[in-house]
Amino acid sequence: MDRLDGITAFAQVVEAGSFTAAAQRMKLSKSAVSAHVQRLEDRLGVQLLHRTTRRLATTEAGTAYYRHCVRILAEAAAAEQAAMALHLEPRGTLRISAPDSFGWMHVAPAIATFRARFPDVTIDLRLEERHVDLVREEVDLAIRIGAMPDSALIVRTLARSRMVICAAPAYLARHGTPSTPEALETHGCLCFPPLWRSGRWHLDGPDGERRVPVSANVASNSAEVLRATALDGVGIALLPCWLIAGDLRSGALVPILPRWTPGAPDIHAVYPDDRRRSAKVREFVDHLARRIGRIPYWEREMTAGPPPAPG
Repeated sequence: MDRLDGITAFAQVVEAGSFTAAAQRMKLSKSAVSAHVQRLEDRLGVQLLHRTTRRLATTEAGTAYYRHCVRILAEAAAAEQAAMALHLEPRGTLRISAPDSFGWMHVAPAIATFRARFPDVTIDLRLEERHVDLVREEVDLAIRIGAMPDSALIVRTLARSRMVICAAPAYLARHGTPSTPEALETHGCLCFPPLWRSGRWHLDGPDGERRVPVSANVASNSAEVLRATALDGVGIALLPCWLIAGDLRSGALVPILPRWTPGAPDIHAVYPDDRRRSAKVREFVDHLARRIGRIPYWEREMTAGPPPAPG
């Protein structure tokens, strides 16, 4: 920064014709401008200006150096404008990390209409279940589901991820429909390990919390695997509405014990704090929030009409 200050002061002195005029342009004292130029000359080891009481002129080295200074300052100004443009107008690459199933089902469909509005933004969508380090891995935005630890990141809640106990009609025709949480103990279940704590489902209902032992026919960390096996009639599953809204609407899956569910985790948009936030992040988060809606569109899809057009 000191070097650029010296270059700026020197160029202003040359263009203004005096230290006094340059100081007025830069809103600094004459002594401050003189000190910047002196430090620049000391660092270069050459004299850039001939100073007399009557006139000021560049030396041969000063004339050559001034031509380079003009280009340097123009490049610096252009760099500032580019950085400001990235902050004020969405452009550049937007790197997004999202959970696999939620990402392709609900983030990817928002891309086309976003890029129609902001064609200068390139989307790099990475589908992964792990929580990436946004700063270290240079990710602009992450979509995460579940409780958020305290951190310096900004967290915006987009929706609730309501969970539903469900099964295929074929499974229920063979094994019957449980009418109480305790009846689940006699059924084969399809279990997502984070919700299958100590071999139990923790369910909230009209009588408070129940910790129901369940046996897993299939356990998987993939929601898609559990959905597929539920559709095949393998067992009873506990799945998020955003994944199975269409199946519930079509009747391919049937809700069971609707008054008993685990707590619904939140779906969040997570990004570095405002000092690092750019227009592309702000606009995409707003766009995704509008698309999801105050009542998530997948909840609305379960009871009415065809799915909305993406966006």
